[in-house]
This record gives sequence, C-alpha cells and structure tokens, in this order.
Amino acid sequence: MDTSFRKTSLISLQFGILLIAVAILFTYTPDLGNVQTEGILLLALAVFISLFAGIRAGLFSALFVLFLFGSLYFWNMFFRPEDQSFLFSEATLFHFGLWLIGLVILSGSIYERINQLSQNNLVLQEKIRRLVAIDDETGLDNEDRFELELQLEIDRTNRHGESFTVLLYQIDHFTEFRKLYGADESTRFLEFFSERLHQSTRTTDKKFRISTEEFALILPYASEENMQVILNRFKQMIGDYDIKNGKTVSFTNHIAHYTVTKEAGIQSPDDVLGLMRNELKSYAL
Repeated sequence: MDTSFRKTSLISLQFGILLIAVAILFTYTPDLGNVQTEGILLLALAVFISLFAGIRAGLFSALFVLFLFGSLYFWNMFFRPEDQSFLFSEATLFHFGLWLIGLVILSGSIYERINQLSQNNLVLQEKIRRLVAIDDETGLDNEDRFELELQLEIDRTNRHGESFTVLLYQIDHFTEFRKLYGADESTRFLEFFSERLHQSTRTTDKKFRISTEEFALILPYASEENMQVILNRFKQMIGDYDIKNGKTVSFTNHIAHYTVTKEAGIQSPDDVLGLMRNELKSYAL
C-alpha cells in the first residue's frame, strides 16, 4: 500500500510538472509566424497521443510534426525565399522541437506509470481473489485454493517423498436438483452435505468445492492401502436426503482418487485432475 501511495504521488507530481510546463510554453510560445495556431494544435495532439498511448506513439507523432515543420522551412527557404510569411528561424524551429519532445516524454512517462500502477492493481486483485477463496454456499475452499494447495503438496512430495491422496467426489445430477427444487433447497442440501463431509474426514484433510457438482479432498499421509476404507465411508456419506416438502431424495455419486508419490513424477494439478476425471467416467459408487 505504501509503494502504491508513493507511485500515485509521483504521478501527481509529474502531472503537476506537465501543467506547469504547458503554462510556461503558452507564456513563451516560439513564434512560428502564420502557422502558429497549427503548430500549437499539432503539439497538443502529440502530447495527447503520448498521454493516452505511451512514449513510443508520442515520439512518432513528435517526429512527424517536426518533419512537417522542417519540410515547410526548407521548402519556403529554397523555393519561395522572397516570401517571409511562413518562414521562421532555425532557432525557433529548434526551440519548438525541444518543447515538443520534452512534453511528449513527460506525458508519455505519466502514461507508463499509470499503466504500471494499473497492472500492479490487477495483480493485487488477483492475489486477493485467490486468498479470499471461499465457496459461499458450503464454506469450503474453492477451486483456486484447491489448485494452490495441490501444487504445494505436489512440490512437498517431490522434495521429501511423502505421499498423499487426492479424492474427487461428484454428486450426480445436482444441477437438475437445483433447477427442480430451487436455490433455497439446494443451499439447504449443500449445508447438509458440508456437515456430513466434515464428519467423514479428519481435521487435517483439506476440503474444496471445485464446481457446482464436484468436490475435492487432499488427504495428507493417506496411503493407497487405506483407500478402500475411506471410499466405503464416502459411499455412505449422504444416504437419503429429506427435503422440506417431506419427500426423500436419493443421490448417486461418482468418486475417483489418486495417490501422489515421488516416483509418479507428477508436476502440476492438471496432471492429477486429468487422471481422476478420466477415472470418473468409468468408476461409479
């Protein structure tokens, strides 16, 4: 926050300097003769381009303006030397060029700093979005946090060799249930499911909701040999669910799991999710 404040203050300072420079320019404007108005308008256009498109675009504009006035100067000097109405001195042209390039660089640097500050804000917003990674309906961590935690566990396993298991739990037809019984009933069911999920897992197990129907768990130190017991527990987790109108709904589920070991050579969450989603297509509880 302190860095952002300093950058904002620096932008304000540069903008103030730009305004002072423009005021000085209008007080001591180089005399361009009959093309004075055109010169000021073209200078203003170059500054405007630099301020809203960056130094590079502004410098191209400034070079184009200088080319126009330089061409006018030499054309008037060689082909109409007797006509002094458009002719301005080399010193005036040099003076005008210095003002033009200086204002373009100053306004372009303001653009660059504003753009950098905007990019930094976007990065901070993304970090905040990842940190505030809670699913509103269940209170579980969301997909962003799942991928972050999974990557951390993969890195830890590859460094130290301690295995862990990832479990993917899919509630079949939950989207249809939501459409049929409404948002309130689906929220009520998710609260029921979340409570059952906490009851069926250890406090060290990490629980996530990664889509409307999919939930994921990271089970530290859970070996492949113990997975059948865990799978049987999850098979009985929901059972029948009583909705408010007195009806009973039975949910079916699909589940997949993968034990990550150092020997498996897993490098990213996508590697694990790809294997488990393929398993979900063929393995049903």
